[in-house]
Amino acid sequence: MLPNAFCCFLLALVPCLGPGSAFAAHPSDLNIADFGATGRDIHGDTAAIQKAIDTCSSQGGGRVVVPAGASYTIGTIVLKSRVELHLERGSLLEGSPTYADYTRFAPQPVSFDPGPIPMMGVLVYADGADDVSITGDGKIDGNEMAYVTKVNPYIYTCVNDRPFEVVLKNCRHILLRDITLSNSAFWTLRLLGCDDAFLDGLRIDGDLKMPNNDGLDIDRSSNVRVIGCNISTGDDCISLKAVPLSEGITKDCENIVISGCNLRSRSSGLVLGCDVGGQIHDVVASDCVIRDSHRGVSVRLSLGGSIERALFSNMIIETKIFDSMWWGRGEPIQVEAVRWNAGSDLGVVKDIRFSNIICNSENGAMVWADEPGHIENISFDRVSIHIVKPVGFAGGQQDLRPTSREALPTMPTSGYILRQAANVSFKDCTVTWGPNPPGYFAHVLDSVSSPGLSDAGLSGDAAQPGMPAKLIR
Repeated sequence: MLPNAFCCFLLALVPCLGPGSAFAAHPSDLNIADFGATGRDIHGDTAAIQKAIDTCSSQGGGRVVVPAGASYTIGTIVLKSRVELHLERGSLLEGSPTYADYTRFAPQPVSFDPGPIPMMGVLVYADGADDVSITGDGKIDGNEMAYVTKVNPYIYTCVNDRPFEVVLKNCRHILLRDITLSNSAFWTLRLLGCDDAFLDGLRIDGDLKMPNNDGLDIDRSSNVRVIGCNISTGDDCISLKAVPLSEGITKDCENIVISGCNLRSRSSGLVLGCDVGGQIHDVVASDCVIRDSHRGVSVRLSLGGSIERALFSNMIIETKIFDSMWWGRGEPIQVEAVRWNAGSDLGVVKDIRFSNIICNSENGAMVWADEPGHIENISFDRVSIHIVKPVGFAGGQQDLRPTSREALPTMPTSGYILRQAANVSFKDCTVTWGPNPPGYFAHVLDSVSSPGLSDAGLSGDAAQPGMPAKLIR
């Protein structure tokens, strides 16, 4: 009797099953095809998707579904509170190739020109939304090549007007899960002035030749968790910011957790700064792999804000030197406080810790301040750096950009270069060199005007016979 009863129970469920799926769609799901999206009309499809979102919001919330296997080219769509935009597997939302189709705008990150803040169009936008989500195994594509004017060997030339791919501004309780964001023409995903965001399992697949296509910019936002993401971009993969031009948003960038990510970039894998007009603090980044990148981890201050209390641990970092159009010179770790221009204020970087990190790189680490009083309390614990001869591009330079001084000064490559940084300490750290080191490979430590240095925990031999391992002056 029990088996027969159980079979009857299963048969009773069959009418509820949707075709090709294990469970029926939720009753609140709104399919964009039911609102007139056809995949054949940019303006019609944009309007249809927006109507589905607006209807879902007016009903108190729910899920707007982009159906599996369907492709739509659209202009700006605006997400609303309590709406989940769900992209089923194989679905695609592609940005319009016509910039005029972008009807919502976000502030350009940095400009020193007087006058109104320059604005840039956005493909997927939300402002002031609460409980907003983008989920699913589908893809949002920025259609970057529509904004490229010249394909160069190492970096594209682009038009000035390029859209952001996704911007969430002044939003709370955000969930982004499993989606793929690809081929952005400008920054891929920007959180501006947001609070309580969970980013889980994202794939950000940017073109390695596309300028300014940052993967994730956490800008003046708080309580953000970034877990298990795979990011490959020409510009920085993950960047924390507190930009001056934020349309009146003055929040700190704070309480950020980044874990379990794979990162690849022609710039920095993970960077705090450099355009910091406010405060960045209380950041934990761990269990990440950074590979095939121009820089690994970078803490860079160029304006009058501050960067404080950041922990970087349990990482493997592989860096290479790429074309000088991309910022960086193969540094696995960089901490920098250098004025953007001669008139810029300059704040403080302090209380930054690096622990349990293995680096294989074409340059050493750098802790560099324009002048005393801007970098203090930097610690390295169980950090190993193995420096190998550059392949493809010449070494023997450091990169201080953005700066009005010499941007790429020529100097020997050392395991650590310290300039005017106070209270730098080392514990169980090593520097080693690959075979056939070039003549400009030099010291384990090259330190100038760095009071409070504790270097007993840093070991290794100089790259050249007869050269001192540590040069401290």
